[in-house]
Amino acid sequence: MSEKLKKYINEIEHLKYSDRQPIHASLYENKAMLSKIAWDIHSYNAKKYYKKVNSDHNSTLEKYGYLTGVLNKDDTKLLKEIYASCKKIELNPLEFDSDYVYEPRENLHEDMIRINNYYEPSDFFFNNFNTILNPLKKILERENQFYWKVASCRIFEVKPNKRTQGFHKDGQSHAIKKMFFYPNGANKKNGSTTLRDKFNNEIIIDLEPGSWLIFSNSLCEHQAYSSESASNRATIEIDIMPDFTTDMTLNYSGINSWYPWFPISDSVYNINDELNYKDVYNRNIKRIFGLCSLNKTNSYKFPCELDDFYDESSDIFKSNDVHDNDMNFKDIDNKDEKNIIKNNNNTLDDIEIGINDIANKKGLLIFLYYFIKIIPLLIVKKIIKRIR
Repeated sequence: MSEKLKKYINEIEHLKYSDRQPIHASLYENKAMLSKIAWDIHSYNAKKYYKKVNSDHNSTLEKYGYLTGVLNKDDTKLLKEIYASCKKIELNPLEFDSDYVYEPRENLHEDMIRINNYYEPSDFFFNNFNTILNPLKKILERENQFYWKVASCRIFEVKPNKRTQGFHKDGQSHAIKKMFFYPNGANKKNGSTTLRDKFNNEIIIDLEPGSWLIFSNSLCEHQAYSSESASNRATIEIDIMPDFTTDMTLNYSGINSWYPWFPISDSVYNINDELNYKDVYNRNIKRIFGLCSLNKTNSYKFPCELDDFYDESSDIFKSNDVHDNDMNFKDIDNKDEKNIIKNNNNTLDDIEIGINDIANKKGLLIFLYYFIKIIPLLIVKKIIKRIR
């Protein structure tokens, strides 16, 4: 059963835009909510474990949300050679593993293609990049205050553009970090990265060739810096995630794979009971589908921001009073009458939403003006409903 479910998930999530189904959005939303919970708990425990066995460190990354550094001369030369060994490819948004967080939105795929050129990681990259990462191992542990693993990697360049994607946060687990290596440096001439630190200071990164930047991409707003006169900004990206031991093995499961949905991976250790990796994985697939039956999407849509799903303006703490427009459809025999009542109730709901929107955005006077225009329609709808 679990193998069939896994195959089904993979097929649903890799459908073409025109063939996508509501279950895709349900799967994504439920996995995203569970993922945030699991990664927050895992990240907290990873930090607690690190602090237990290491002395305190005044982390610049934790304080400001970003940190920069520069490689030595030999590693800078190697970084340029690694980048040059990778061949340009077309972005395929469906190149991802269903066990990994991915970007599902077509409009953002279009932005990615418009803004960046992408490259396929070469064998030379996989065989040599750890020479660059190894001297940074302890620095990244101290600054993140956790041991870490490579979640994913991608190689790209920012093209000359009048407009990039605008300031944004990535909406990922807060402990996940992006790390950019700039073979040719980062500045206004070559292209760069602009970010707002935790104190909301806006910084255009200015670094020499062979430099790197690590930042909290889901806490600090950021965007690519480019202009029509800039050259292509070469970048090798490494995304890191917290763990209980540091493992610099380069993980690549597709250009649109970011990090595992859940902080669990198959182990070299022999775990025999029901907590072995396969059993845990299979149980969680079934749980995800169980949640999809409770929290399902009836149309193909995604949240505007894939960050947190709680709406502070929601009325979940208020009791549901019975209103006049609550009717028992079982007592109505005529199908057409049912549809009319449904349509009338939907119209009333739309009017209420519209009034609230006007009051919030336009102010009291504009609200009163529209309210006076709309109130006769409300009365008519009430009369129709009473007659029905």
